[in-house]
Amino acid sequence: MKQVGVCLPSCPTGYYGIRSPGTSECKRCKAECETCFHRSFCTKCKGGFYLHTGKCFDTCPAGFENNNHSMECNTIVHCEVSEWSPWGPCTKRGKLCGFKRGNETRTREILQQPSALGTPCPQTSEARKCIVQKKKCSERVKGKDEVKKNKQRKKEGDVPRKQRQKKQEKAQRGEGKRRDIRA
Repeated sequence: MKQVGVCLPSCPTGYYGIRSPGTSECKRCKAECETCFHRSFCTKCKGGFYLHTGKCFDTCPAGFENNNHSMECNTIVHCEVSEWSPWGPCTKRGKLCGFKRGNETRTREILQQPSALGTPCPQTSEARKCIVQKKKCSERVKGKDEVKKNKQRKKEGDVPRKQRQKKQEKAQRGEGKRRDIRA
């Protein structure tokens, strides 16, 4: 390549090469281009400019956003979410029984995070009040807190409240262990 009368293996930064059968020359890129491969196509812009389709802009065109890391114009990406899941079961404090009014929830997943100027993501979970036919909990379907209390009582040797009440009632009626009093 020929640059002001000097032959070079390649053109310096800010220039692009033109080859023809008789000569090869280096021509200057446009003023805002740091590097280019043709007068009308930049490959990197000078500081303060953003590259978009081979041209340098001080701000990106509509539908694109400035990427200050790569100094390129990126397409604006909007949030995408999945469809709502079905409503979950009606619960209250983690229990499925022993109440009339509770809450049910549903969720959805974020499929695409938005870019800086993209539309933000909506809520990914929601709850609503629900009413169920009140049913008693069976011994096996107790709430987490109730199960913990019973385990703690048994561990400490404590007798559950109903059993204590029955023993007290029997004692009041004179039932239970009899003691013979001898005179």
